[in-house]
Amino acid sequence: MAPLFHIYTCARSSDVSTLERDLYRSPSIANSDVGLTILWNQPSAAAAYARAIETATADFLVFAHCDVYFPENWFERLAWEIDRLMLLDPSWAVAASGGVTAAGEVVGRTWDCSLAPLFPENGGLFGKASDGPVPIVSFDEMAFVLRREAGVSFDPLLPEFHLYGTDIALEAERQGRTCYGLDMPLIHNAKPQLSLGSDYVRSYRYMVRKWAARLPVATTCGALTRNPFALPLRRLSIRYKALCRRSTYTDQRVSDPSAKVRELGIDRVLAAPLSQARV
Repeated sequence: MAPLFHIYTCARSSDVSTLERDLYRSPSIANSDVGLTILWNQPSAAAAYARAIETATADFLVFAHCDVYFPENWFERLAWEIDRLMLLDPSWAVAASGGVTAAGEVVGRTWDCSLAPLFPENGGLFGKASDGPVPIVSFDEMAFVLRREAGVSFDPLLPEFHLYGTDIALEAERQGRTCYGLDMPLIHNAKPQLSLGSDYVRSYRYMVRKWAARLPVATTCGALTRNPFALPLRRLSIRYKALCRRSTYTDQRVSDPSAKVRELGIDRVLAAPLSQARV
């Protein structure tokens, strides 16, 4: 019998300590309840994940960053959400934490240490709670699930490690499939984003060429658009904030993500019925 879930992550040799702090410590992984495959030292995320799909056997493939911590009950809650999603829309292909609607609203709550200083009123949680799956056009790649039966895959020609979530969402749309944002809180123990480097630029330009007729599309890093000034201005803005507003870009990575889960009440959210899930 095929497993329900299997997790894939891309990592470099320098990421071992990050994996040990976050992904490896996720209860379902630590207890071997959910399988994990590390794709080491890959040239691009999309190419690596496209190859992974070719040999995958699980019904639902979870792709995550190596600095993500999946709390207790996260996968049990995901199975519950998938059952509900199958009844709501049998044509769905992708579901994600941190989904972005066509209007640019982020669906699904996440504690991301690089963004926590910007949301002090919510204990550092960003993203919107929802009472059910919400249609999205893109998502943050920190954690998302692909329904293998949908037959959608990644573009192996997309370079680097950016925008592959937006690309597969658009590919699903092109094939008549749908994508949804889920309120599945987790810990993203990421370092602050101080710039959009040349690697992001290469991914962005590839996407603009590929999807020119479909743009603009909202993403968590700003709109993907044919406007030639949009990306330079966004890069300049991020660098300005990193240099002049350091208080919002402090490194708040935590050594014990499970303690942050308890502090924020995420454990109660994941264990409760969705109608009662509020932090």
